[in-house]
Amino acid sequence: MLRGVNSSYHSRIMSEKPEQQPQPDQAPSPIGEISQEPSSFEAFLDANQKKLIIAGIMLIIALVAYVVIDGLKQQELENHSAEVSAARTLAQLEAQASEKAGTNAGGTALLREAQLQWKDLQQPEAIKTLESFVSEYPDHPAFASGLASLASYQHKMGNLEAAKENYGKAVEEKAAISSMALIYLGDIARGEGNDEAAGEYYDRASSEYGDIHANIRQIAERHSKLLGVSAPSEVKPAPPAPKPGAASKPVKVDPLPTNPDLPEKPVVPEAPVPVVPADPKPAPPQDPKPVDPKPPIPEDPKPETPNAPADPPSN
Repeated sequence: MLRGVNSSYHSRIMSEKPEQQPQPDQAPSPIGEISQEPSSFEAFLDANQKKLIIAGIMLIIALVAYVVIDGLKQQELENHSAEVSAARTLAQLEAQASEKAGTNAGGTALLREAQLQWKDLQQPEAIKTLESFVSEYPDHPAFASGLASLASYQHKMGNLEAAKENYGKAVEEKAAISSMALIYLGDIARGEGNDEAAGEYYDRASSEYGDIHANIRQIAERHSKLLGVSAPSEVKPAPPAPKPGAASKPVKVDPLPTNPDLPEKPVVPEAPVPVVPADPKPAPPQDPKPVDPKPPIPEDPKPETPNAPADPPSN
């Protein structure tokens, strides 16, 4: 039995040995027989050398063209900005906004146009211009400022719901103006009597932007001190002045109501006004005659004539 097991084990080992021995094909080649043919990469370079050179030249040309075109675009943008900056009147800004529509310069022209319209008491037109800006130029660098300006105009015109919406959008932009948008949202909440929400807006402005803007904490603290203080009644802005040349319609005034049941008021004659005599004016004193300071000169005494002698008596 044991002999049979050993024989089977021995036969298995003998059968495995030929498999572990290296085959003639797997034996290492001698050093002198290493292949000296070029590698596949070198062969690719040799076969496509001309194509690679042409591709390199085309790439260099494309880079140069990109630099030139980008420089021309930058120069064009600078020229557009200079033209918009040179515009001073509403007509000029409207022309620039229409001519450069779709560019940052066109959006800047709309912003400046809205500012001039607001100064000229064209409030509805200014709001429409800013609404066009925020809808047509969402990628403009001053997009957040446009939202805040639109909200500010709506706030001043009494449209609080639209103002809160656009202030909120300006806060979401995380721009420099977002801190003041939070302050204005707090002011609206305080005006509505919601001091708790107003305090939260002021705290957000101080905590989120206090390290970025130097004065925002002081502004937030100053507005926080007004919590609990009754806000003054808002005065609506005066209506815009009529444009010259436009004829104004006459205002119709209803006649005053009359009450026929009331008796007519008797006419009371007016009392005569007593005539008060005027106070007599004192006569001005007459100037005294000047006194001659010289004393009178006495007259020379006349000599007395002696009396004639009497006749002698007769004897």
